[in-house]
Order: sequence, then structure tokens, then C-alpha cells
Amino acid sequence: MDMEIRAISDSKSVKMAIIDISESLNEIIKLQKTNPLTTVALGRTILANGLLSLSIKDGSKMTTNISGMGLGGSIIAEFQNNAVRGYIENPNFKIEEIDEAEGSALSQVVGKNGYLQVSRDNGTKEPYTSRVELISGEINMDFMYYLQQSDQVNSLITTTVELEDNGEIKKACGIIIQLLPGYKEEDIDFIEEKIGSLEHLKSTLVSSTNYESLLKDICDDAKILGVNELRFECTCTEEKVMDSIKMLGQEEIQKAYSDGEVVEVICDFCKKQYNIKPEQLKTLLN
Repeated sequence: MDMEIRAISDSKSVKMAIIDISESLNEIIKLQKTNPLTTVALGRTILANGLLSLSIKDGSKMTTNISGMGLGGSIIAEFQNNAVRGYIENPNFKIEEIDEAEGSALSQVVGKNGYLQVSRDNGTKEPYTSRVELISGEINMDFMYYLQQSDQVNSLITTTVELEDNGEIKKACGIIIQLLPGYKEEDIDFIEEKIGSLEHLKSTLVSSTNYESLLKDICDDAKILGVNELRFECTCTEEKVMDSIKMLGQEEIQKAYSDGEVVEVICDFCKKQYNIKPEQLKTLLN
């Protein structure tokens, strides 16, 4: 079962959260037809976006868009109502395009010549959007940099995607630890000592089957704030498709209607095909 679990430690002035989307990511990569490298890039982005989303209100939507000019192209992740979805522009580029002399494979998939943009939509007219330049293309570091620059919050984020030999998901999970206002220097020292290296934290996450116990291992007074089941769910609808067709403009819509054309639209996230008939196009004409 995919899940999120949140906790707080008053004595150490930190809040923590863990999410596991192993089952959801397996569904997503089958739809996206990713290669192993884009699986990791997309999975880490969905995980990190999900970890940021644990601070938004029910019904709100968190969207991350990474555009780094990498081999995978743009990456989009969304979280709303305990549901996740994700998309990567070039899911199955040729692995041979990776150049060992150009840095890590992940940074080449994501790219470093671009930005990470996060949008928080709580149902008002305009979502709150902020962006930072990519600094590594490694995703974890880029999200930590985003939180530091955008929210001025000292945070540790680590996400990991482990694959089976057949390319399916073995484990996809992540953790965020954030210092609360009023923290002391010894709180930073405590966390650094308790966690150790990021690689150690990743291996602990992957091997763990009891996330509540893991959070209490980090802070023994950790109080669990909530546990929720997560799932993959696409939010596409025919109504949203009709709204997107409106953007073609009256001239294009009139031509398609006059020609008796059926407009085919395929959702980038779930690959569902919508066939919009001429009589439906007519409703969009002034």
C-alpha cells in the first residue's frame, strides 16, 4: 500500500514526513513507457513533489515542473487529495546518449540548464508559483535548494527509486525533515548526527517496513500527526479537454466543425484518448 506518514518532534524542533509510492509509480511508468533512467528521474520528482505537498490544505494541488534541457525533457509531477500523477516528455531516449564524461546519468536526464518551478493551487484565481534555477540536476539537491531560496526553510530531502531487474519498481520512497521556527544549533547537530549520510538514510528507507518506527528512531519523542493512503489517479476529464480545445481559437474550431472533424486528444499523464465530435465542437463556437 502506498502511504504518507507525518510526525513532529517538539524537543528537537523538527517536523518529518515519509512517503512511499512504489505501487503508484509502477502504474505510472507502464503508462509513460520509461527507460530505467527516466523511471528514476520521474519517480524522484513525484516523490519530492509529494513531500512538499504534505504542507498544503486538503483539496489544494501541488505541481512541480522541472525544465532542465536534459535528455528526458520536461518533467511534471502533481499531488492532490492524496493522489499522485506524473509525466516526462522523452520517456525512452536512447541510453547510449549518456556521456560518462558529462557527469552523473541522472543529471544528464534532468539537465542543469533550466529551472524547477513549484505551483501551489488552493482554489483561488491564481496559484502561488515560484521557481529557482537548477543547481545539480540530481533532484534531491534541487528541491532542498528550492525550499531554502523560496521558503527560507532549512530542510533535508532524500528520495530513492530502486528497480527490479525487469525494470519494475522495487521501492520508491522519500523523506523530508524540516527545522521548525525557534530551533537551536544543537537541534541541527542532533539531526546531522542521527541521520548520518544521505546514502545511509536512503538505504534505511529502502530496507524499512515500519516507517513509524523509523521516524521514532530519528526522534524518540516523535508524535505521529497522520497516516494516509496514497494512489495514482489522473485528473483529466472531458470538460478539461474541451477547455484545452478552446485555446485553439475560434477559427481553428470553426474549421474542424465545418469539416466534420473528430478532434482526438490524448492525456499526457494517463494516455486516455478523448474523441471530441463535431456537435461538441459547436458548443465552443460563439
